[in-house]
Amino acid sequence: MAEIILEIDNIIKKFEEQEVIKNISLKINKGEFLTLLGPSGCGKTTTLRIIAGFESPTSGNVLLEGEHVENKQPHERNVNTVFQNYALFPHMNVSENIAYGLKIRRVNKIEIKKRVGEMLSLVQLEGYEKRKIEQLSGGQKQRVAIARALINNPKILLLDEPLGALDLQLRKQMQIELKRLQKKLQITFVYVTHDQEEALNMSDRIAVMNKGVIEQIGSPEDIYERPKTKFVAGFIGESNLIKTKIEKIDEEKITVEFGPNKISVNYKNYDSSKNKESYILIRPENIKYSKVKHQYSMKAIIKEHSYIGSIIKTTMELASNQEIKVSDYDKKKDLIGIGSEVWMYFESEDVVIVEEG
Repeated sequence: MAEIILEIDNIIKKFEEQEVIKNISLKINKGEFLTLLGPSGCGKTTTLRIIAGFESPTSGNVLLEGEHVENKQPHERNVNTVFQNYALFPHMNVSENIAYGLKIRRVNKIEIKKRVGEMLSLVQLEGYEKRKIEQLSGGQKQRVAIARALINNPKILLLDEPLGALDLQLRKQMQIELKRLQKKLQITFVYVTHDQEEALNMSDRIAVMNKGVIEQIGSPEDIYERPKTKFVAGFIGESNLIKTKIEKIDEEKITVEFGPNKISVNYKNYDSSKNKESYILIRPENIKYSKVKHQYSMKAIIKEHSYIGSIIKTTMELASNQEIKVSDYDKKKDLIGIGSEVWMYFESEDVVIVEEG
């Protein structure tokens, strides 16, 4: 059984009278990479700052290894934070920046030199000891910031959109390096981002936040394949959401009606009542189309084909004027012409029912 290292219990945070965190609870396991994912203004950074001690909760508890820390100052918690803007000291060189925390704690010089050397090796910056901060690239500055945070052996490393200032290529490279570091050190990472691909690539679990609440917590596969709400389905990856009517709920199946069709699908993550507005979710890669009618099919008109590297993306329109996205990895097949009438179809096992949220 996983050991819980951090627990957020019924946290509420208000700024003036506005409630930005709405009674959230979350348990984080020791050694896991957990990502707080959501759009700007959803409360993810405020949650991170409450864990770090930079903000105090209006109510609720924060427990680190079972100890209440919600009233402790940041330096009294064994957690460190890496920021998007690096927050490095420009008047110090690389080694001095990394060693700063140890000097504050008055660790002896021999130990500092040893630990700084270990950190430089860990983040692959050997030979950069005397380099000035202004002489470093964005990726190198980020490595220095990470080394400075890790040198104090924190129980938890908090990362607030740390790759946001990097270009796409470097960002992808740093994602791999961060995950490598986390697995090697077995330190708990709590990571904040609005980038869904980043979250899916790096995380053991993802907590999807929206308007101050956590809408769903799960593995990357759970979040993508089995979203619980319309928001999660729409925020993670491309999605096709078609409004549906719940006809019947059995022990293992739900029968839904959409357009001219009725389909029985597995429960998966759906746990709502019949009365709540619901949708069927079908990912673009799970939709096919042809001139021939299939089971669970609907008429559609081809509107556009787009070549995007490894896939062909097709947009089609249903009779209801709703646009449907299709992703096809078979680039060699003949495309049906723009304006043609086709049958859009899919398999029942690829359907997920989600609620309004």
